[in-house]
Amino acid sequence: MDSTTILWYSLNKDCGEIPKAPVESGNKEPVPKELLIEEFSDDIRALSQKFPLLNSVLTADRNEEGMTLEISLKEIFALCPRNRQRIDRYSKLQEYLRNKFGVKLIIKLQKNRLL
Repeated sequence: MDSTTILWYSLNKDCGEIPKAPVESGNKEPVPKELLIEEFSDDIRALSQKFPLLNSVLTADRNEEGMTLEISLKEIFALCPRNRQRIDRYSKLQEYLRNKFGVKLIIKLQKNRLL
């Protein structure tokens, strides 16, 4: 037993209804796909306005050749705002576009680094 479990047990040993180990906080269940689609709908709509060819790829079943979109961090932050202007804030969007539609989204920094 670790120290947290021992402390928890000693504080609650007289209470029969309270669990003997601390309860883990946070939701560990995966996010349903319907919510994921809803989460990125505004982002995809904004990207479709900047890249009109993206609409044809999204309506097709799956793009065999794949499509590559390059955009600067500054531009995507203006189109799809996040809490902070960082590339890692768009990793889920990149993954979703790549897996669902075969679209590779490349976000460039002003320092010419690619992710």
